[in-house]
Amino acid sequence: MSDPDPIFYSLLAEHLVEGMSTADGQDFVDVSVDDRNVYTHVYTPRSDDPNQDASNRSETEARVYRIDERVDLAVFPDTTIDGTEYPTAELGS
Repeated sequence: MSDPDPIFYSLLAEHLVEGMSTADGQDFVDVSVDDRNVYTHVYTPRSDDPNQDASNRSETEARVYRIDERVDLAVFPDTTIDGTEYPTAELGS
């Protein structure tokens, strides 16, 4: 049986949490917020290759968003946190 299609949505950056996935397939591994910005670190998960997954997790990419910026996200089969039910979530097509 094939994996379900991803669900695409957007969310205000102030509601990002570790375990969500970006629309480009990255997972948030660290999220912190101040009064103006949301600071995140993402990595490319590899559930099919634990060694590569560990290596990728050790080499994260930093991303910064304005607190009121909408961020494009997705729910993939291996996404830990599904934010589609958050109050500020807007489902994509």
